[in-house]
Amino acid sequence: MRKFLKFIAAAVSVLMPATLAAIPERPYPPRLVNDFAGIFSPVQKNTLERRLSAFADSTSNQITVVTVTDLEGSSAAEYGTEIGIRWGVGSGKFDNGIVVLVKPKTAGTDGEANISVGYGLEGAIPDSYAKRIIENEMIPAFRSGDYYTGVDKACTVLMKLASGEISEYGGSPGEDMLIVLFTILFIIILVAILSKNKGGGKNNGNRGGGRKRIIDDDFTRGLIIGSLLNSGSGNCGRNSGNGYGGGFGGFGGGDFGGGGASGRW
Repeated sequence: MRKFLKFIAAAVSVLMPATLAAIPERPYPPRLVNDFAGIFSPVQKNTLERRLSAFADSTSNQITVVTVTDLEGSSAAEYGTEIGIRWGVGSGKFDNGIVVLVKPKTAGTDGEANISVGYGLEGAIPDSYAKRIIENEMIPAFRSGDYYTGVDKACTVLMKLASGEISEYGGSPGEDMLIVLFTILFIIILVAILSKNKGGGKNNGNRGGGRKRIIDDDFTRGLIIGSLLNSGSGNCGRNSGNGYGGGFGGFGGGDFGGGGASGRW
């Protein structure tokens, strides 16, 4: 079935309207962040390139970010899918490529964004997830002119879904902050309870037993709090930009069939 779908996609690509001929050529030397619209700073481009290159090296999944000033009469979905096909984003064996396309807003035109998903990742990133990522992670930041944050947050979620780190996505703006606040509140309550128990141990008539209980309570409290803080700060380490390896080696011939979603603001 997949071979048949690939054949159809290839045939459609050949018959695409002439407007799609304006799609940029595959970059050389190869890179994953292609900012033709000039909306990122050099530091932002390099940081995002390192993140996506490290992800491609460790998983073989490839996410390319493309920004353009004009869609040349095509829809964002057509444009993003055609980039994926022409550039061969993803592995030819697994079709595990993703194209994140951004056409920034101007005085006379709406801003448009698209996430195109290769055949092999459509199960992990269905159209509904791609739509939510655009609406929840990208467009709110884009409306304030912060294109880098919107793209970076979208790529973070896409990497987690593509790698299997998470299997579902239904996030909404501010959800992460609520999780952090509830975690902090839980820690405060837990510390208060353990401290109370510790006080009871001090009043125990058996001084040896009381000391042992104090030690046990201290160990338990430290273990639980340390585990909670480590779990809450896990994403900070992944997003810090430290420890990423070498450059991107090139696209692998992946294929696309139109999976994904678009949005505008």
